[in-house]
Amino acid sequence: MNDQPQSPDFQPQPTAPVVDNTAALSKRFWAFMLDGFFMMMALILLMQSMGLLDPTTSNDMQTAQAELQVRVNALSDSQKSLLAISPFIIFFVLHGFLLQQYGQTIGKRIMGIAIVTMDNQKPAFFMLIVQRYLSQWVMGMVPVIGILLRLADILAIYRPDRRCIHDHLAKTKVIDLKIPVTTQGKPTSIIV
Repeated sequence: MNDQPQSPDFQPQPTAPVVDNTAALSKRFWAFMLDGFFMMMALILLMQSMGLLDPTTSNDMQTAQAELQVRVNALSDSQKSLLAISPFIIFFVLHGFLLQQYGQTIGKRIMGIAIVTMDNQKPAFFMLIVQRYLSQWVMGMVPVIGILLRLADILAIYRPDRRCIHDHLAKTKVIDLKIPVTTQGKPTSIIV
């Protein structure tokens, strides 16, 4: 212990109350569901435009799958390549601008949440894509254990800090924009 007297002009700095602005699990879930819905709709439109989805297809699931396989096999190699990378292209078309400008996907924008660095700043776009999204995509592509890796990534959200593995890899967190956090009267987030 330090028994030396403090100088008479010592004034402790007032500290702002610690406010946890981490996004609720329900908001993250619904943002994820909305993003999935928009991706699915875009993929359906693409597949429809390529002639892969025929409204006259059989109501029997096995027959419909067999007919779809025949249509996919009839595609040219360049069309198959486009189909293979289309989820990534659609992701950037749907979410690229919002991620670059605000650290948000469409679902996150609707739910009022955003991805920020650990000090509540907008993350750099390239690092956000590489560390946060590319890591998820790669985890999902690992044969056999890819599903388990993705499941572990998602279940990590139930830890006390409410951050998934991809959040830790990217050194980011997801915040609720409706909960203001200030430091000495100044906002700590540039996300609007």
